[in-house]
Amino acid sequence: MRNYLISELKCHISVPLSEVNLDKVLATGQVFRWRKEGDTWFGVIRERLWILRQDPAGIHYKYHDIVPPSPPSNAEAQLRDFLNLKHVLRDVTRPWMSGDAHLSALVTRHAGLRLLRQEPGECLVAFITSSCNNIPRISSLMLKLSSLSPHSLTLHGTPFHTLPSLHFLAHHTSEQTLRDLGFGYRAKYLVSAARGVEERGGEAWLESLRGVGLGEARQQLSQLAGVGPKVASCVCLMALDKHNAVPIDTHMFQVSLEVLIRGVN
Repeated sequence: MRNYLISELKCHISVPLSEVNLDKVLATGQVFRWRKEGDTWFGVIRERLWILRQDPAGIHYKYHDIVPPSPPSNAEAQLRDFLNLKHVLRDVTRPWMSGDAHLSALVTRHAGLRLLRQEPGECLVAFITSSCNNIPRISSLMLKLSSLSPHSLTLHGTPFHTLPSLHFLAHHTSEQTLRDLGFGYRAKYLVSAARGVEERGGEAWLESLRGVGLGEARQQLSQLAGVGPKVASCVCLMALDKHNAVPIDTHMFQVSLEVLIRGVN
């Protein structure tokens, strides 16, 4: 990898830093296969390798198809969808800022932090992997998992892979292979969950959960191996358009109590 000059990235999306800050959305535990060199971000969305750099004028980018997209898709539309730009962050956060001083301070401090709209299969795999884990290790495991993919592109000496599909994990990957990569007890859950998705109609079924309510989507996901309430809520929130989902783990619970108690006192 190398740092790109903005002049080398010929395409551009006009969006202010207050609406999306790449450093805050790509490195804080939503996605795990993005890497930064200097001021340049590199990551794979579905079948494309993206190269992104941001300045106050917006996001400058270029991309390479690792495999030809099928069906053909508009590249900029794919990036906009991933960044969830159909939602105006200012409009979303305005009611929070007017009603709660603590939230108002957080929104100001973390301007540009927004939810991405991830590909559901990758999101499911990532958050099963996240169980009892930390961001650097999840990122390492996801990159190792990517190495199993038959589709890759090498850029500046660095290989970039598509993520193996759930079909591939269900039919062409063994639990032992994942254990050898370091997934530990999660290996069994990943293979079983992939098979569960395949039995229900594959990744098309998973994407179809975008069209049902939060309760049903969470209930359907919770039937998959390795998917408890938190993982189900994470997938609902970050990939299935359920912006009313609130994933709660021990850390979130403790922080919430701390903030509420401070507010009461």
